[in-house]
Amino acid sequence: MKTFALKIEEVLKDKNINTVQLAEKLGVSQSLVSQWLSGEKRTRKFLKPLADFSGRPIEYFLDDNIETVEQLKSEIKDDNDTVYVPFFKDGVVSAGFGAENDDLGEPDLLPFKPEDLRIMFNVSPKAKIGIIPCFGNSMEPTIMESDLVVFCHDGQEAIEGAIYVCRYDNELLVKRFKKRPYFALISDNRDYEPIKIEELLTVEIIGRVVGSYSINSKRF
Repeated sequence: MKTFALKIEEVLKDKNINTVQLAEKLGVSQSLVSQWLSGEKRTRKFLKPLADFSGRPIEYFLDDNIETVEQLKSEIKDDNDTVYVPFFKDGVVSAGFGAENDDLGEPDLLPFKPEDLRIMFNVSPKAKIGIIPCFGNSMEPTIMESDLVVFCHDGQEAIEGAIYVCRYDNELLVKRFKKRPYFALISDNRDYEPIKIEELLTVEIIGRVVGSYSINSKRF
């Protein structure tokens, strides 16, 4: 067995750098790198940049039973056939009256085949995709309560009628955008009134919803 801490030590030795330099390369604090080395943390959201910098696959850092990259390669036929999508399990988004949550939390990484992302959600494997749990029924029948909402952060201007994961008035919501004659957040469930956006408050777009993920996935 080779722990995450030992693998961090391996990267430091391989790259001939110290903890401060590794922190700078990954855009994290030196104290976090020290916590990695002490075995206190294994921060999943930084595994992708760590893998890119070290030249090692993400799976290498996820599984302590994998002791060498060669061992991993023998178990995985083609690592390029797997895409890891952040799953914000602690950042519940509301399809109801709003979830007070300013932080999406530290994500887990869910493996997908590139072709599955294309077929299920019509998105490129290279897109900035995330998954977040949903509670509430305000978006039914489009998004059911307890669905996992798949969103894409494409940086484009908000589209009239599209569904977004967004933050408004310190609440995380999944709503359809209505831009005319005034800006409002709309529920697909007609039991819920539109949320008219006040001029002094802004809506932060987390990502455009491209589908929902449950036992039966749906593509929008």
